[in-house]
Amino acid sequence: MSGQIHPGVAARRVAIIGAGPGGLVTLKTLLEASTPDSPIEVQLFEAEHDIGGTFQFRSYENAELVSSKQLTTFSDHRFPLSTPDHISLPQYVDYLKTYIDRFALSPFINLGCRVTNISPLATTSEQQWKHRVTYIDGKHDGKERTYDCSHIAICTGLHVQPNIPNIPGVENVKGDVFHSSQYKLRSQLTGRNVLILGCGETAMDLAYESMKADALQVTMCFRTGFLSFPKALSRFKVFSKQFKGGLPIDGLITNLFETAYVHRAIAQSRLRWFVSDFVIKRVLWFLTGTQAGMNQHVGALPHDRLGRAYVFLNKSSKAMPYLNRPYQEKHPLAFLGNGYVDPPEDANSKRWVDTCSFPERIDSSGRVIFESRPDRKDWRRMKNVEVRPNCVIYCTGYKQVFSWLDASYPTASDAAIRNIIAPSHPDIAFIGFVRPGVGAIPPIAEQQAMWWIALITGRMQIPTDPPHYHLLARKTSRIQYGVDHSAYMSTLAKDFGGAPGLLELYKAHGLKVLLTYCFGASFVTFYRLLGPFKSELAPEISRTELAETITRRGILGNLFFGVIPMLFYGMINSAAFMLEMLGLIPKEQTAM
Repeated sequence: MSGQIHPGVAARRVAIIGAGPGGLVTLKTLLEASTPDSPIEVQLFEAEHDIGGTFQFRSYENAELVSSKQLTTFSDHRFPLSTPDHISLPQYVDYLKTYIDRFALSPFINLGCRVTNISPLATTSEQQWKHRVTYIDGKHDGKERTYDCSHIAICTGLHVQPNIPNIPGVENVKGDVFHSSQYKLRSQLTGRNVLILGCGETAMDLAYESMKADALQVTMCFRTGFLSFPKALSRFKVFSKQFKGGLPIDGLITNLFETAYVHRAIAQSRLRWFVSDFVIKRVLWFLTGTQAGMNQHVGALPHDRLGRAYVFLNKSSKAMPYLNRPYQEKHPLAFLGNGYVDPPEDANSKRWVDTCSFPERIDSSGRVIFESRPDRKDWRRMKNVEVRPNCVIYCTGYKQVFSWLDASYPTASDAAIRNIIAPSHPDIAFIGFVRPGVGAIPPIAEQQAMWWIALITGRMQIPTDPPHYHLLARKTSRIQYGVDHSAYMSTLAKDFGGAPGLLELYKAHGLKVLLTYCFGASFVTFYRLLGPFKSELAPEISRTELAETITRRGILGNLFFGVIPMLFYGMINSAAFMLEMLGLIPKEQTAM
């Protein structure tokens, strides 16, 4: 691998915590970065007795990835083209195991070794290491052992410690109360009165599973709302002609002028996001008669939070026919033959999922008293309905807990530099602790690993320019680590020198790879076509699998998702560069 090592770089020994996708890709990337002249020792510690993290241990029956295989897989280890776009969680865990086998990672993975403490060491002439990792060696004798190192990569993930809000009177429920991390089988829902707390993708899955399990009553409660969008663009009809393309939506945003060659003033304004929001809302109304989401007639977000700049798309849409049923109105353009086509089995069902505001309390009889929300049509419908669940499921997400980190260390919330490191501790990386609005965490983790390795091996300096990739969240919002997938991936690549210039890319790999990069989404493979992490496999993957994501759109698809956005954003960015040349925008606002 190319790149000059800074002459002052000291010996490196790295501890990786967690054997989910983030930990595995960080391990592999570190091993590849090790050279005889600049060796890197590395060991990975995993508390469980198998790999996979959340995908393995917080999985459940019938769970599928909502991000596409094209986006989710790592840069140089791909699924065959014949594999469906969206795979099950067990299939993804099997993929991770083939990744371990292909790159011979097993000797460096310590399963059943739960880390109990990470603390600083006093560096002396006899002791060159800075950190001590204490762990229980469950792999061998169960004794406490230590591993001293110079760097730490924390890859424990966002989805470990359940977040359980306080609901007064929940102890009055006559039945089961549990977090979604404990849900495993559809049979847990059969014949139950189910109350689902939350409206994220897991909540949507469980609402659908409840319908299929013949639950007696299902109620989903949430405070603000959600933005529903299917993981694959299909099932709508225009002028009575149904579209059946099934394009994964996470591969539709183009690179050129949306993430590549974007003027800093344009990036800072988030203009691209607001323009796309405006267009998408009108297209959604044209196709399905509502701007709240794709065929979404309940649970609409407030207008000031509805859009790409603010929220995480909810791509689990199987339950929407059941949520919509009490509220769905006829499409104003139905006479043209426009509309959304639900799967026949769901469209023909007479059952529904009730929605309402979050519980204020549960009274002594076990009845749910909902928070008063006169502005919501579902509350007005449900305020006098008796809901007495005997199965309550908290689909309320997770919180970050780092109790095993010494108090002197930063945590993920302190990682102010690219959401990876804290300014005071560049030797400690938090990999996989961002959440994309639409995208996937595993490829982000690979990009973060390359960024951090470039930093600790002296191939780049800590960037000082302000980021423009964070989703716009209120200060009171629980989640402050939302990012736009494309903008974040591009920013990291620019930092470490992996974002290819168009002319350079054409000279190195030809026209097809260039066009695939311009029309394609921010696939991690693109950032290994050139630069310090250049891969021999990247050009062929781009010419085949990633090119296929573009050709399958067809002529009209590439016109609307490719050519028109490129021309529009190209003119906007060109105007910004011209204003800069005229001195109307300060030069220090410019970045490529």
